[in-house]
Amino acid sequence: MADLEIPTELLESPSFQLERLRRRTRDAVESQISAKHVSLREYWVLSCLMSTDATSQSALCEVLAYDASDMVRLVDALEKKGWVKRERDSKDRRRQIVRATKRGRRQQAELRKLVNQAEDSALYESTSKQLKHLRKLAHAIIAAEAD
Repeated sequence: MADLEIPTELLESPSFQLERLRRRTRDAVESQISAKHVSLREYWVLSCLMSTDATSQSALCEVLAYDASDMVRLVDALEKKGWVKRERDSKDRRRQIVRATKRGRRQQAELRKLVNQAEDSALYESTSKQLKHLRKLAHAIIAAEAD
């Protein structure tokens, strides 16, 4: 343990708090799903496809706030695994339409269990009330960002 303690100024800083929380949960989740040879970002893309039959790569970029070139690489990786299928939009040949395959849907369900376990483990010190407040705050911030 370092001799230096975290300054109160940082402990009270939302950006510092969120970064520590992000790192802790992300590390836990990534260590859990890496055994399935999938990244957290790939999991998020696959998860976006669970509530729809198909969507465009650009819509995925918008929802996840990813750069188009990053999305291409993520969809390429998922396609190589056989978890998604990509095709040209028949109405606009410039657009790529992405859909989850049956295999991808099964994998996402398995991964979702692992992700939930890892998040629960990373946040085990938190009470259900605290987690409810955290989720409510996150929803409010994300909703405001979308407006």
